[in-house]
Amino acid sequence: MMRSRYRISVEKYQRLSPISTMGWSIKAFSAMMCDGFAFLGYTKRWYMFVSCVAGAVFALVYGLLPAKASSADTAAAFIFLSCYGKANVDILSEGHYSRLMRGNPKPGPALIGCIWWMIMVGAIIATVMNGPLADLGKPQISIFVSAALQFLTAFIFLFNWYGEKKNRVQRSEDALYMLEETRKERERLGLATGADDLGVNAPAPEKKPYPEHSSAEDAEAAVQDALGDELVQSHYSEEDNGDDEAEVYYGEPPVPCLFGVFEMNKEVISDNWRIFAYSIVITCAVVAMLCGNILADTLGLLIICVVVSTICCSLSFWALPSIIARTNVFAYLNTVVYIHAVSPLQTFYMNSNKCKGDFPNFTFTFYSTIAGVIGNIAGLVGVAAFKYLFSKQNYQVTYVVTTVLQVLGAIFDIIMVKRWNEYIGVPDHAMYIWGDAVVQQIVYMLGFMPLVVLMSRLCPRGSESVVYALMAGFSNLGQTTASSIAAIIMEYGWPVFAENDKCNYENLPWLVFVCSVMTPLLAIPLSFMLPIARIIDDVDIDGHVVRKQVDAKVVAAVDTDSQEPLSATDEATEKR
Repeated sequence: MMRSRYRISVEKYQRLSPISTMGWSIKAFSAMMCDGFAFLGYTKRWYMFVSCVAGAVFALVYGLLPAKASSADTAAAFIFLSCYGKANVDILSEGHYSRLMRGNPKPGPALIGCIWWMIMVGAIIATVMNGPLADLGKPQISIFVSAALQFLTAFIFLFNWYGEKKNRVQRSEDALYMLEETRKERERLGLATGADDLGVNAPAPEKKPYPEHSSAEDAEAAVQDALGDELVQSHYSEEDNGDDEAEVYYGEPPVPCLFGVFEMNKEVISDNWRIFAYSIVITCAVVAMLCGNILADTLGLLIICVVVSTICCSLSFWALPSIIARTNVFAYLNTVVYIHAVSPLQTFYMNSNKCKGDFPNFTFTFYSTIAGVIGNIAGLVGVAAFKYLFSKQNYQVTYVVTTVLQVLGAIFDIIMVKRWNEYIGVPDHAMYIWGDAVVQQIVYMLGFMPLVVLMSRLCPRGSESVVYALMAGFSNLGQTTASSIAAIIMEYGWPVFAENDKCNYENLPWLVFVCSVMTPLLAIPLSFMLPIARIIDDVDIDGHVVRKQVDAKVVAAVDTDSQEPLSATDEATEKR
C-alpha cells in the first residue's frame, strides 16, 4: 500500500513499515486500564465495542486517503490507531477466556487450539486476498474489508455475546476464590483455618471444606469469619440476569467515578502499581517512536531510539522481579539486534523502481500471497519441530543454534542480491521460497518458542495476563527499534542506492550482511541473561530450577514441627 499507492521512497517506507505493529506494544497498558477502571459496569465489553467501532472508522479513513506521497504520514497514523483497536480486542479477549478457563479448565487446551487455528486461517485468507488485489492496483479494497469486519465484530460486544459478567460480580468471585485457595493451602499444610490465624477477630468457622456449590448463606458466613464484616458488603442484584435474587458482595467494592460511568478497582491498581507505571512508560515510548518515525530527522530518530531503549530497559528492573526483568530485556534486545532491512529488499525483489536489467521481478501475488502462505506452513513446522529438537536443551544452547541458523538463512538474500543463484542454476522463485519463506520462518519459530515457554513459566500468579502482555509488547517495541535503526543506517551514510541511482544496488549486499548476519550474533552472549536451565525445567521467580522434591520436604517439615511451619519451610527451601 505504501509503496504501490503512495509512491514513497525506500528510506521513508523503512521508517513507516513497523508502525502497524506498534499498537501491540501497548497491550499491557490497555489491560491495566480496563482491569483497573470498569466502563459502564464492565471491564472488557464496552472497551472492546469502542475499539471495534473506532478501529473500523480509522481503517475506512485510511483507505479513502488520496493516492499521493503527502498522504503517507497521515496513513501511518491511522494504521497505528486501527491496529491498536485490534490489539485491544486481542488482549481483552485473552483475559476473558483465561478467566473462563480458570472456572472450567478441562476444555481449555481445545479452546486455545481452536482460537489459534482461527487466527491462522484468518491470516491465510488475508494473505491470499492481498497479493492479487495489489497486482490489480486496488490494495485499498483489502482495507475496506478489514474496516467492515472490525465494525461487524462490534455487535458481539454490543449484545454481550461473550457473556461477560459485570465488574462487581467478577470482583466478588475473585475475593471468594482467593479465600477458598488460601483455605485449601492451609489445610494441605496442616495449619488451622480459623479466623484467628488470619488475624481477624471473628468466631472460627467449622473445619470442613466448602461444598463445591455451597449456598449463598454458607458462603457469606464463611467469608465474614475470614475477611471480617467490613469487607463483606451489602447485597446487590445482577441487573443483567433479570431476577430479583440478591447476592452478597465479597471483598472491597469498586469505587464509582465520573457519575458512575467508571468504577475503579483499587485493589487491582494497588497490587500492581509498579507494572501499571511501567506500562505507562512503555506507552510513552511507543508514542515517541511513532512520532519520531513520522516527523523526526535522522539525528532525532537516533536520539529517540537510544533514550527509549535506555529508559525502558532500566525501569524493567525496577518494575519487575530480577529474572523476569532480565528475560524482558533479552526479548527486547534479541529483536533489536536482528536489523531486517525490509524496504530495500522488497524494492529489489519486486523491482519497484522499474529498472532495466537482471532483477527477480516478483509480483505481489507471489511475494505476498504464495510466499506468505508457504511461510505460515513453514512456521507450523517450526513449532512442531521445536518440541523434538530443543525442549530438553538449555536456553543458551538453543539460542546459539537458532542464531547461527538465522544467520545462514539471511545469506539467501545476499545470494539473490548478488545474483549468484543464477550461476548455480537455481531460479529466483525457488531460491526465495526456500530461503525467506521456508528456512527463515522455521528458524524464527524455533527461536521464538523458548521465550514463549519461559515467559509463561515466569509470569507471577494473579498477574499473568498483564505481565505477559507487557513482555510481549516490549518485544514488539524491539522490532520497531530495529526497523528504525535500519532506516538510520540507510539515511546516515550507507544509502541503498549508490550515487543516487535508484537502479544501483551495490550497497544492498553489505547492508544485509551487517544487519542480518553480523548484528544477530550478539544474541549469543545476550542469551546468558536467561536462566541456566533446560526449556522443560520449571523455573521459580528467582531463576532457579524447581525440584519436585521440594513440596514433599515442606509438607514433611510441617508435619514434624507444626509449631514453626515457616522456619521448616525456609530450611527445606535452602536445601534445594
